[in-house]
Order: sequence, then C-alpha cells, then structure tokens
Amino acid sequence: MTEEDTLINNHVADQTYQQAASILDETYLAQVIMAIITINVWNRIGIATQLIPG
Repeated sequence: MTEEDTLINNHVADQTYQQAASILDETYLAQVIMAIITINVWNRIGIATQLIPG
C-alpha cells in the first residue's frame, strides 16, 4: 500500500486497499494511510529543499 500510495501518477489498486482493509480495522487503516502520507510529505520537503539528514 505504501508504494502505491506514494506514486503521484497512480492510485492504490482496489485489490491492495481491500487486502489492507481485511487486515486492519477502519480506524487503524486511516492511521496507516495518514502515516504514509505524512512520511511522504516530509521526504518530498527534504528533496525539494536539499535537506541533509542529521
């Protein structure tokens, strides 16, 4: 799900979402999606600003 969620020109496949939803309850699935999005945003900020980790 993480890989599909971070690709801008794509979307999460229905099969991927259904598999995640079958494992995680609705609240936890929402939290996982938000975590994926948040990490991705920080990665993109780092790339755009040429931040050096550390």
